[in-house]
Amino acid sequence: MKVLGIDTSTMTGGAALVSKNEGLIGEYVLNIRSTHSERVIPAIQAILSDAELNLSDIDAFSVVTGPGSFTGLRIGVATAKSFAYALNKSVIGVTTLEAFAWQYQFFDGLICPLIDARREEVYTQFFAGLEPVTEPWNKPIREVIEWCKLQNNKIIFVGDGVQINYDLIMDQGRDFAVIPPIDGVVLRASSVAGLGLRKLELGQIDQALTLQPFYLRRSEAEIKWMSKTSL
Repeated sequence: MKVLGIDTSTMTGGAALVSKNEGLIGEYVLNIRSTHSERVIPAIQAILSDAELNLSDIDAFSVVTGPGSFTGLRIGVATAKSFAYALNKSVIGVTTLEAFAWQYQFFDGLICPLIDARREEVYTQFFAGLEPVTEPWNKPIREVIEWCKLQNNKIIFVGDGVQINYDLIMDQGRDFAVIPPIDGVVLRASSVAGLGLRKLELGQIDQALTLQPFYLRRSEAEIKWMSKTSL
């Protein structure tokens, strides 16, 4: 059983292939300023070529549905849906937040993914292992930190919102904050694939025709359009 994971949720994106029997087969992660539309297909092609596999050998496609970059999410979800529909394979949507929880599930404390939402806000959700402690939030980072102060627990902060808010986290969270090395805060495509494999085994699959990105809030374009139409 093989699952291809696709992540285009933030500037860091990539693809990975995992197998129930072999574990991680291959992974491609890149953090550069080029669009996901330019690199996601070449990344998938490279992994399949090196593994001497065809796309038809994949049993399911696991993709990050969000929250994250509006454009990036649409590219990743559309890619996974197209593959699944054309090949009559399973597609599995995972949120950015639960994929991070999967990646850090053995941390002995709370897991706090921080996805930059701009305007000093973040997308986040707290987990204890794989169990959600809160609903997904879109909140100002300072409100998130204030909530953390009440938990009496160590909290690991991961995601692209960490670097942007590093000084605030370390100043206000010195008693509870844990931050991995800079190369450890990014989401690994292998975690997306691994969580997808787990969901596939549990029968938690989605429909290729109906799977949609998970945004948490409207895009800036939608907000501006609505403000104009309400005048």
